[in-house]
Amino acid sequence: MEEQKDIKSLLLRQQWEASFYQIVEQYSDRLYHCAKGILGNHDDANDALQEAYINIWKNLHKFKGDSAVFSWCYSIVRNQCLTALRKDAKRKHVSTEDQHHLTQTAPLRWDGDEIEAQLEKALASLPEKQRLVFELRYYQDMPYEAIAGLTETSVGALKASYHHAKQKIGHQLTQALNLP
Repeated sequence: MEEQKDIKSLLLRQQWEASFYQIVEQYSDRLYHCAKGILGNHDDANDALQEAYINIWKNLHKFKGDSAVFSWCYSIVRNQCLTALRKDAKRKHVSTEDQHHLTQTAPLRWDGDEIEAQLEKALASLPEKQRLVFELRYYQDMPYEAIAGLTETSVGALKASYHHAKQKIGHQLTQALNLP
């Protein structure tokens, strides 16, 4: 965690170029794997990561030091990946035959955008640590031991955070989508 403290101190001293260089140097592999885990392929992950780096660079001055630098970068990468997924879903269209077939089946109560929006809302309502643990464990399938090293938290506490996050998300989605 000494490396992270160096980046955080660079950011807090407003040494933007040096801190950005260190972010790319130290976190590029982990951030790439985060993007690839969400998007599923190399090219899309690289594109999203490049866009995320641009956003990180543009927003370095907004880093307040409240969170870990990696957590802050990870959330930017994750948001960029989700934006890419939304854009990709809009580009893909269903053929007219498929549309006709879909209208003949039972109507869906919610569309994917509504469910995704409610999930995003539920994730955003979680405390930062629970959200980070949930995203790393659920989306990235990162082992608790690795998350413990990243967050300097015990494995037991991480398991409890993950459990509470799942419960909160499940409860919020159940209420928001009027599920039984």
